Amino acid sequence: MPAALTLWFIWKARGNGLFLLGIPVLMVMGGSVFFENMKPFRVPGRFEPATLLMIWLAVVWIVTVARRSRLHEAPVGLFGAGHVLPEELPLIGVAVCVGVGTLAAFTASGDLANAANLASGALYLVLGYLLLRGIASRATRAETQEFLAAVVIVNTLACALFILDQGLHVPIYQGQANITYSFAGQDITRATTFAPMFSLLALGFVLGKRRWTPPWLVVLAITLLAVLVSLTRTLLIAALVGLIIAILARELTRPDFSRVMRRTGAVILGAVALVFGFSRIAPAYWSVLLKRLGEFVSNKGAPQVSNWQIRVIHWGAVERVVAKSDLLFGLGFPQPGSNPVDSHIFLWSADMTWLPIMYMFGYLGLLLFGLLLAGFMARALRLSLRPPELRRELSLTYFITIALTVIMAFQMWTFMEPSVYPMGLLIFALVAAEALRPAELPDVVPAPVGEPAVAGGGEHRPYPQSS
Repeated sequence: MPAALTLWFIWKARGNGLFLLGIPVLMVMGGSVFFENMKPFRVPGRFEPATLLMIWLAVVWIVTVARRSRLHEAPVGLFGAGHVLPEELPLIGVAVCVGVGTLAAFTASGDLANAANLASGALYLVLGYLLLRGIASRATRAETQEFLAAVVIVNTLACALFILDQGLHVPIYQGQANITYSFAGQDITRATTFAPMFSLLALGFVLGKRRWTPPWLVVLAITLLAVLVSLTRTLLIAALVGLIIAILARELTRPDFSRVMRRTGAVILGAVALVFGFSRIAPAYWSVLLKRLGEFVSNKGAPQVSNWQIRVIHWGAVERVVAKSDLLFGLGFPQPGSNPVDSHIFLWSADMTWLPIMYMFGYLGLLLFGLLLAGFMARALRLSLRPPELRRELSLTYFITIALTVIMAFQMWTFMEPSVYPMGLLIFALVAAEALRPAELPDVVPAPVGEPAVAGGGEHRPYPQSS
């Protein structure tokens, strides 16, 4: 499978250069599509996963820039249009924090290589955004939608495998699940090591469409079923929020009460059918999910979720350590043995995005990343209200995905996952590329396989960049 997927993305890149980005995408998906040991994209013992991902992202960027230059298209800066968007200013602030942290680490140790190694993750996050911005800026709107559809399809395949393995206990993946519950004499496993990685994007992509056609509804159903099988309460809440956003956001420009009722009815009927099927196919999983959801409410209605309480304890422990030094600017990059929580930061970060940000950059870092998320969400929402229709669909996809990322940031490390730092801000780069893309380009909507494309003109041509 990993070889077939790699060859498919490379073959598709002949007509749409953005498909080369499929290689880093597969590297991010890792074990969910059996890509964790795929050479030369994994070289255990020689490069850390994030470093290797950064290398391949740089290769894709170089090839994309060189290829577009040979096609004599309109000139584009190495990292896209030179114009800096207001929502990118917080990222510049983050880059300054990374630079200051690197200098501080070098001053303390006198070892530049060690300082660069400590800062590499945060550096990859910023540099990866620049490379992704440059790659995405060289794609048209239609090419971008075509590529995202391919990513969603691959993620749906991963969801189907995940459902078979976790929900129906068909042995698909090797290795052990990292969480196990005992319920009614049966072991219920939860595996995050090979869970689908782009489910938030898949939800945003399908829900952002103007028309929910049957093929994409199947994709939505499989993705939601994988969410149920994961037994992740926060992810289930995020999916429900995505459905609400999708219904309401479409009515901001052209309100249509009948359309709202149709979509709401379709969502309710679909949810009932999905839950009914899930409870019949995997009754034990359904019972555990109900039990976990019941933990949200105590006798007095206050949250009594053990996992959330653990996160609060971890947050308090890190905050107390940071406060002893500099709560505003943080402690810089984790160094072994430097403080009581240093050895726990990596493990605890898997449960909350904001924890490593506070540790490294303090409250200033939390403010910068908060502004970054809010700014790109606002930009995506504004773009979703403007024609043409393809821009609306893509921008609504981005808005929903970022909104769901904010929710999941309280449950997992999202864009701060160390192994995928270079691709952490992919959606942000796509928003920036769309913001700098001329609005007057006609739509060319890539159709599903076997269906004719809906064309309103030739968008697959060079376009002038904003400056």
